[in-house]
Amino acid sequence: MKKKKSRLYYKRAAIPYLLLLPVVLFVLLFMLWPMVNVFVMSAQNYQLLRPDKRAFIGLSNYIAILTEDKLFIKALYNSAVWVVFSVIPQTVLGFWLAYLLNKQFKGRGLYRALVLSPWAVAGVMVGIIWSLILGETYGVLNDVLMRLHLIDKNISWFSSGSKAMTAVSLANIWRGIPFFTISYLSGLSSIPDDVYESAKIDGAGSFMTLFKITIPMIKDTIVLTTLLRAIWTFNAVDLIYTMTYGGPNHATTTIPLYIMTKFKTEMDYGYASALAAIATIIMMVFAFIYIRAGKLGKEEMY
Repeated sequence: MKKKKSRLYYKRAAIPYLLLLPVVLFVLLFMLWPMVNVFVMSAQNYQLLRPDKRAFIGLSNYIAILTEDKLFIKALYNSAVWVVFSVIPQTVLGFWLAYLLNKQFKGRGLYRALVLSPWAVAGVMVGIIWSLILGETYGVLNDVLMRLHLIDKNISWFSSGSKAMTAVSLANIWRGIPFFTISYLSGLSSIPDDVYESAKIDGAGSFMTLFKITIPMIKDTIVLTTLLRAIWTFNAVDLIYTMTYGGPNHATTTIPLYIMTKFKTEMDYGYASALAAIATIIMMVFAFIYIRAGKLGKEEMY
């Protein structure tokens, strides 16, 4: 009887591991192995058009990137600007919309559907839409500004680096707001009404309630959503590639777009892999620091 019980116990204990095994194998095969392979190729002189020159060169690619590649520094700066000027407005506007849509009013369901609709549009389609909106000769925005007498001639939104970065950031903000709205709506709906009623009885105003109750109670949601969106924005290629191709004069070339150029156009797999490895390390360090600074999962007393 004891042997049967022990066998039954071990069988039951093994079931969760057996169920997790396919997922573990999938992760190992399609995530960890490609990542390891990228780091291996980053230590090689691996150009597809010159297979006879493939050889192990150690850290030479990394040294070249960090000391000689001026475009990498520019792409790193562009990536930082791209992330900051895209994610911060998305966070603020997404929270504002969620705060409004969390209130009871007629037609709330329809407004929620309209606000969330941009999230369903593909990145390439968003790029095409905003290229049409911001076109110099046929753009809707220039036409509206002309009719309102705010400008006297059409603006070329892609003629300079600052304008091009502004254009792609606007498109990304429009696309990303629904993600924050959905996330913050979920967090706001979980706050009990009793908390607000108690604060109102104690004489707390709207400003005090917002910063002392609402924001602190959804702090983890804010930290997690901004982190995820920052990572997604950093890695995004489709929107910038569709609207500007990284121009003018590499003004909107981000690190992922630079990696794609090295990989697809120049077919320098070794150099592109080193760039990808550096980008991965940068995002891992950023995520670690941001989580620690945001105290994700740690409750604070207010």
